[in-house]
Amino acid sequence: MSQIVDHNGRPIVAAPQPRKRATINGHYRGTESNRFRTSLPYIAADISQTLNRGTRRRLMAFSRWLYANHGMVRGAVNDVARYALGTGLTPQSQSAEAKAYEDYFAEWSKVCDVAGQFTFAQMQRMASIRMDVDGDIGFLMIGRQDAFPQLQLIESHNIASESLKYNEAGHDGVMVSPSGKPTAYNVKSGDEFRSISANNFILVYDPDRVAQLRGVSALTHAIDHIRDATDILEFEKVGVKMNSAIGMAIVTQGGIADDGSSLIEDGYSAADTGTVAWDTFQPGMVPRLKIGESIESFASNKPSTAFAGFLEYLLRDVALGLGVPYEFIVEPSKQGTASRFILEKAARRFEERQALITSRFCNRVWGWVIARGIKRGDLPASSDWWRVNWQAPKKITVDLGRESKANQDAIKMGLRTMREDTGERGHDWQDIRNQVEREASDLLERAKRLSETYEIKMDTALHLLSQRTPNPVFDNDSETDA
Repeated sequence: MSQIVDHNGRPIVAAPQPRKRATINGHYRGTESNRFRTSLPYIAADISQTLNRGTRRRLMAFSRWLYANHGMVRGAVNDVARYALGTGLTPQSQSAEAKAYEDYFAEWSKVCDVAGQFTFAQMQRMASIRMDVDGDIGFLMIGRQDAFPQLQLIESHNIASESLKYNEAGHDGVMVSPSGKPTAYNVKSGDEFRSISANNFILVYDPDRVAQLRGVSALTHAIDHIRDATDILEFEKVGVKMNSAIGMAIVTQGGIADDGSSLIEDGYSAADTGTVAWDTFQPGMVPRLKIGESIESFASNKPSTAFAGFLEYLLRDVALGLGVPYEFIVEPSKQGTASRFILEKAARRFEERQALITSRFCNRVWGWVIARGIKRGDLPASSDWWRVNWQAPKKITVDLGRESKANQDAIKMGLRTMREDTGERGHDWQDIRNQVEREASDLLERAKRLSETYEIKMDTALHLLSQRTPNPVFDNDSETDA
C-alpha cells in the first residue's frame, strides 16, 4: 500500500482527531435516556393538562375496583378514616352562646342528609374514604333563605362538564374566575347537567398542585403493584392447589401406567379392591415394585418465603401512598421504641386528615348551619357565632398507663391544659367540668341531708358518701355533743 508524501518526500501524518465524548441530555444524569432504562415522559405543564377528565375517571374506576376487591386496600383506607375521625369530629363553639349552638348543631347532625341516610359523622367518614379512593367528593348545601339547611352527597363521577373540550374558564366540572378561584360546579343528574354556585357547593379533596381543581385517588401510584400482586397471588394459589392434589409419583422405566397391582400386597390387588386400589391403603403396607420402579413423595415449596417477601414489597406501596406505616396496618408486632415510632408516624397522618376535613368541610358546614339557624330565629345572635374548634377522637397510644401518669403530672404542674388532656381521650373539657360540678353539687346536697338527719358532721357525711382519701378518720361525736 503506497504512502502519501509531501513535495519533499516526507510522509504526511494525519492530524490527531479530537476524542469524541459521550453526550448526555443536560448536566444532570437523571435526564439521560438510554437503552438500559425505561423512558420517562417529561411533561412540564399545568395540572389540567396532565390530569384530564379521562385520566382522572380511569384512575377513579381502577381504585374503586381495588377498594371493593382487595382487603389490604380496603383495610388501609378504612383505617385512615377510623383513626382520624372515629365517631366523628365534634364541634366546640368559642362563642358566648356556645351551649345553644352546640346543642342545635348536635340535633341538626342527626337529620343533616336530605336523603335521610347519613349523619354528619358518617358524612365525615364518607368524605375521608372517597378522597382516598375517588379523589374527591361533593356536598350540595340545600335550603334557600330561611329553609332548614341540609346536605346532599354528590359522588365524584357526577361532578363533570357536559362538554369534553377543555375550556379556559374551567376544567373537569369546575368553573373558575380569571384569578383561578372556583365559581361554579357542574353536576350531572341522570342525563341532565346543571351549574351550581360555589357558594352552595363543597368539594372535599387533598390537592398537591397549585392550580389543582379536582382530586386524584391516593391509590394512583400503587395501582400497577396491586394488580400485579393480585394476579401473582391467584397464580400461586392455583399452583398450590395443583401441588396439593398430587400425593406421590410412581416412577417407571417406560412411564407406562398399570392398575397398581404391583404395589399392593396379596389380597389388596385391583381385582380384589376394585379399579381404584389406592383407596384401600392401610398403615404399614409393603408395596412390591418391579425392577426399575420407585415411589417418590411429591413435595412442593409453594408458597416460598421469598414469594411472601416479594408480595409484601408490592403491597407496601398502598400504605406508603396513604401515609400510614405498613407495620401499623398489617404487622404491628414491633416492640419498644420502634412501636412508638410507628404509632407516632401514623398519628401524624391522622392529624393531617383531621385538619383537612376540618378546614375544607366541617368549618364551612358549621358556619352555614349556625348562620341559617340565627336567620331562622332558631338561635340567638352573637358577634362571634362563627368561632369553633373541633374535638378529635381519642389518640392512640402504645403505653396507656405510663402516658396517663405523665399527663397527670403535667396537669398538676400547669404544663398541660385540661382541654388538651380530655381531647386526647375523646372528650370535651367543658362537658367534663359540667359533669364534675353536677356530681359535686349532688354530693354536697346528700351529705347535708345526712348531717341534718343523723346529727353528724359534714366531713363524716362526705366520707360516708365518697371516700376521697385512704383510711379516713371518723369522728363519732355528733355536732350536738359539743
